[in-house]
Amino acid sequence: MNIYIGYESSHPEMFEVCKESILRFNPTHKIYPLIKSDLQEQGIYTRKEESASTEFAFTRFLVPYLSDYTGWSLFCDGDFMWRCDPQEIVHHKNSHKSVMCVKHPQFILEDKIKMDGKINRPYKKKYWSSLMYFNNALCNSLSLWYVNNAAPVHLHGFSWALGHDDTDGVGDLPASYNAMVGYYDFGNYAKAVHFTDGGPWLGDHNNFKHPLYEKEWINLSEQLKTKKSSL
Repeated sequence: MNIYIGYESSHPEMFEVCKESILRFNPTHKIYPLIKSDLQEQGIYTRKEESASTEFAFTRFLVPYLSDYTGWSLFCDGDFMWRCDPQEIVHHKNSHKSVMCVKHPQFILEDKIKMDGKINRPYKKKYWSSLMYFNNALCNSLSLWYVNNAAPVHLHGFSWALGHDDTDGVGDLPASYNAMVGYYDFGNYAKAVHFTDGGPWLGDHNNFKHPLYEKEWINLSEQLKTKKSSL
């Protein structure tokens, strides 16, 4: 499976642990970081600077283009920690849909503060785009021009995937694949943990703690450090 992960230059450890959490279950996946600066240097990402809570707020929508609009590709935010092989998601795909995701209810109704003191604003279909399984051939609407020029509300609102109603182009994934800490608690049954408001990499500044998931993330991070030191 081709898997694209959002990359935050201020917290590269998020990507590294997310990647490691996947590879521990299946080392055959091809994993790519969506590094905004690299995409800008290549002339692929040309959006003007705008307020965004992450560097990959809009680069995620380049996945179908980067996949040559063929096959299926998975995207997840960099603050994910997988607790299963993402290959499982294949069993939930619908070839008639442009994209599969977890259709979260609207948890946030007013502005709040999240990771690194950034503003977390409410909007329709919030968090849906944090995990997307793209049916790339049906995502031609996500052209390079569209991704670089469309308003945020259209990109994160899935206007590019919708048909006659709000559900035509967007298929469902079980919420356990996007178990947002502080919003759901699947306990040990979470398939993929999403530290959406902050995680263990923030140390004492992390206000969104979960003993089980935090310990697991820290263990993975320590294992990575041991690997690197032995090279």
